[in-house]
Amino acid sequence: MTLCRYRIFAFLIIISLHISCSDKNENLLVPGISEELAHHRESIIDNITYDLYFDIPQDRNDAIHSTARISFDLKDTEDDLLLDFNAAPEKLKAMDVNGNTIDIHWEKEHIVIPADLLEPSNVIDIQFDAGEQSLNRYEDYLYTLFVPDRASTCFPLFDQPDLKATYKLSLTIPSAWKAVTNGSMVSKDDTGAKTTYVFKETPLISSYLFSFVVGDFKMVSRNVNGWALNMYHRETDSVKLANNVDAIFDWHQKSLDWMEDYTGVKMPFEKFDFVLIPSFQYGGMEHPGAVLYNASALLLDESSTLNQELGRGRLIAHETAHMWFGDLVTMEWFNDVWLKEVFANLMASKIVNPGFPQVNHDLQFLTAHYPGAYSVDRTMGTHPIQQDLGNLKDAGTLYGAIIYQKAPIVMRMLEEGLGHEKFKKGLREYLDRYAFDNANWDDLIKILANDAPFDIEKWDEHWVKSAGMPVVQYLIRSKNEKDISKMNIWSTNEQMEMDDDLWWRQDLDVLLGYPDTAKYQPADLLTGKEKPDFKGEPFPEYLFINGGGLGYGYFRMNGDSKEYLIRNVDSFADPVLRAAIWINLYEAVLRGHLTPEKLIHKAIESLPKEEEALITEYITGVIYTIYWKMLTDENRAELAPRLEGILLNMMLHAPSINLKSTYFNSLKSVAISENGVLILKKIWNEEMEMEGLPLSEKDFTSLAYELAVREVEGYESILTEQGKRITNPDRKKKFDFILPALSADAAVRDTFFESLKEVKNRKNEAWVLEALNYLHHPLRAEHAVKYITPSLEMLREIQVTGDIFFPKRWLNNTLSGHSSEKAVDEVRQFLYKHNDYPANLKNKILQSSDLLFRSVELKRDKK
Repeated sequence: MTLCRYRIFAFLIIISLHISCSDKNENLLVPGISEELAHHRESIIDNITYDLYFDIPQDRNDAIHSTARISFDLKDTEDDLLLDFNAAPEKLKAMDVNGNTIDIHWEKEHIVIPADLLEPSNVIDIQFDAGEQSLNRYEDYLYTLFVPDRASTCFPLFDQPDLKATYKLSLTIPSAWKAVTNGSMVSKDDTGAKTTYVFKETPLISSYLFSFVVGDFKMVSRNVNGWALNMYHRETDSVKLANNVDAIFDWHQKSLDWMEDYTGVKMPFEKFDFVLIPSFQYGGMEHPGAVLYNASALLLDESSTLNQELGRGRLIAHETAHMWFGDLVTMEWFNDVWLKEVFANLMASKIVNPGFPQVNHDLQFLTAHYPGAYSVDRTMGTHPIQQDLGNLKDAGTLYGAIIYQKAPIVMRMLEEGLGHEKFKKGLREYLDRYAFDNANWDDLIKILANDAPFDIEKWDEHWVKSAGMPVVQYLIRSKNEKDISKMNIWSTNEQMEMDDDLWWRQDLDVLLGYPDTAKYQPADLLTGKEKPDFKGEPFPEYLFINGGGLGYGYFRMNGDSKEYLIRNVDSFADPVLRAAIWINLYEAVLRGHLTPEKLIHKAIESLPKEEEALITEYITGVIYTIYWKMLTDENRAELAPRLEGILLNMMLHAPSINLKSTYFNSLKSVAISENGVLILKKIWNEEMEMEGLPLSEKDFTSLAYELAVREVEGYESILTEQGKRITNPDRKKKFDFILPALSADAAVRDTFFESLKEVKNRKNEAWVLEALNYLHHPLRAEHAVKYITPSLEMLREIQVTGDIFFPKRWLNNTLSGHSSEKAVDEVRQFLYKHNDYPANLKNKILQSSDLLFRSVELKRDKK
């Protein structure tokens, strides 16, 4: 090589390296927190402490003046460093880096720190006004909600879960208010109108777990086994509070005791306060030392059902379990957010189930998880349990039924396959190894794979890392000979090709039915070493592959078995099997293997025979869906008097409050005949005696809503009167917000919908979602079709400005009342015009519109 050519070659290498470095920096500086940025920062940043101060004024329209001191060590000081701040740059007032005052450089939701000012140990001081997207700020209270990446919408920080830090917080608030945060109070300085609190530094936690609440709250305290538990609330009904407070503290105590015993790890944090928030976005949020709950989930009405009481216990146990699974050991990246949720769910069941011996917990698990999981997993928008996540700004789209309903089913399968003791031992090792640190699903799998009786890695690849719902089928090759010894069972995927003859391996119990008896034959397709052997078994009259009830998937039935099961479902004594058959029959309807009319008539016929409240609740849900979405208007009107009569009779004569409540809610949702609506009006007027079913303010309010949407004579005065009955100020504001969505005047409803295009009017998401239910009620659906396209067009903004569950719930409540060709066209045209729509949001649309498309197709097939 000549010298000239060598110099040219060297010059090109230098240019290439420069371009690569520039490209690398450019890749890191993007909106949100990219996976590349997160990995880069985790490799160079350590020992982070945030010293934060917020001065919160009485007037929610005034700015919150704040300061942050960020201390950290840095392994590499050659490149500029990015701090996250996803708020208006004008809120940043002054900045000092290691004693040097600098001009603030904000770009693409980040503050750029010049490399030449960085050292191995650093202190950054920032004066700013807090961003308010994640500050849920009301007239007399405020609470933060920073999951998954919303802390950076409030203050500057490194907002990723694997950069755990300690937090020192000081707050100045109106003196009449109370303050709750992760740490206990160190000092309090009352200056008259305002009080300044200083709180204890937290242990290492992820940014999404940092939290504070301030406002006009009352406090109830209990000393429980040496723990001082404090509950903050805004409930004005002293009787309601008194009826619930013992159970609330009791379940917290039981949950703490059980978790310490099961894990072998003492409660990892120094205090356990919890706050009951009116119309909170979630059931609960597990901030250590400052757990937030939806007030209505814990403060139950006198008419609450056993299932609601069980749900309260599980919610408390779920959030308590998060202190270990999620808070002590946290996922590295939000693609594993399901991991903390599935263990919180699993532990919650173990904690609460023994306290409800009267509940069939296998049945409860089946009805609570399988239908919800199937509602997403059967759609074209389904996804694996463990999902890809390129940028933390999209983390909210990962949440949904696959995480909360399917993942517990899959984890239960893993625990049963490994054995309970081996599973428990693995979890203890996991918590011990990664305490106050981060870990991923693969870290846990490596621990659990030791001495596993089956191929966990292959199981993981299929059940956790692949998408879709298995369709389990069977083939009897020698039917003419009445010989089932050669019967094969296999799974396929409706969305994907199978890779072997037993794609989703799971252990099943096959039900073989004969004229006078039935028999279960194990088919251990996961843990068994051989294929199931049916040699010597007589040829059955009917066969159901999911005889054990807890297999996952759609279990195809041949014609004879399907006819037998639908005729005789009520005769099966085992409630788990009975519920599994009902769920499978409904899945058959959705796939066109059974007509909706046949199933709804069977469901109505079965109601008086069914004594299990959970199965009754599922059956009435199926009736509701078929009634409003799959029947013609004429068929619905013809069926209504019979359905209303049965529901009314069962409501009045059912033996338990659980069943009475289920029938009351079902009647309220389906009544359309003149007589049926009159009954609802009499119940609201308290002209009809409801022996054994005490109705709450919530019940009467929902009755008023249902009467309004049916436009009964005098509905305006009913709403006015109901509004006067509500004394709690938070519930009264909610009522007033929903009123326009109930109006018989289409112009009023149009104006209300237009108002939802402004972010400020969607601030209280629970109110918005309930209003959408009435705006898109089936009786109003024809007019509401025109709201569908603009609602879909708002989805991107809603994902950015709303909380994690809001985009999917917005879609569900927009589309659930529709079953027309026009509605299908609106969705189809939107997807066609936006063929390059972000995949995660497109999947949400496909999930929420699946039932709409299937319902229209089923009605189309009948024409």
